[in-house]
Amino acid sequence: MLSAFPLRACFLAMSLLGLMPNLVFAVPDKLKLVTEAWPPMSYEQDGVPQGFAVDLVNILQSRLGQSEKIDVLPWARAYSIANTSANVLLFATSINDEREDHFDFIGPIATSKIALYARAADPIALDQLAELQSKDIVGVYRESAGAQLLQQAGVDNLLVASFPQQSAKQLLFSRIRFWCQADLAVKQILEEVGASEADIRQVYVVSEINLYLAFSKGTSAATVTSWQTELEKMKDSGEFSRLYQTWFGALPPPLQHQVFWHKSV
Repeated sequence: MLSAFPLRACFLAMSLLGLMPNLVFAVPDKLKLVTEAWPPMSYEQDGVPQGFAVDLVNILQSRLGQSEKIDVLPWARAYSIANTSANVLLFATSINDEREDHFDFIGPIATSKIALYARAADPIALDQLAELQSKDIVGVYRESAGAQLLQQAGVDNLLVASFPQQSAKQLLFSRIRFWCQADLAVKQILEEVGASEADIRQVYVVSEINLYLAFSKGTSAATVTSWQTELEKMKDSGEFSRLYQTWFGALPPPLQHQVFWHKSV
């Protein structure tokens, strides 16, 4: 008969070698990382993903021992991938009724005003969306938060573009009267099309929204929680605020801790 000591030694050796899976801490799932071209939140420069959210996600995955590449895609394609596959991280996105059914959200990672912009020389003033006339076309980009907010408000005179830069150009060339865009991105989008903030003015704030990291349905709760834990550590240590100020200057960073789990359907 074997003695108790050799059995205990064997048990210990198996544990150290990872042969006892119930004793090994769970490792976060590797995720497919997708984002959109929405500077300065996320964009590509010389084929390399850049932007505040890109930097944040890379820091977080490094803290988790991962180094997956980030794909910068048109929003509709990025959303479709995340909406139909498990283990996908989509960023940065707001929360709405449809997305609540399909994603778990952590954050917030940024706060932004969704607003309507007109050309600087246009004297138009708006106190409410109901004042929009049928001839007053609003440029939006496909599946964006702004487009959805306007549609929910009953605004149907929308010209939908695949990229926000297209809408900016349409405004500058008077093909549309309003451009719906998040304020965080306006400056850089205009610079990309050879314009500046002096060329336009904000005429109406549609909504103020928080932006989050969204994990597709089927991603484990342990993975979502591990990312949220590291994000909370960054916020508590001041590292998040320093990164935010690097990209957005004096705008106050959102420091609250939130997790929204997808609705059961």
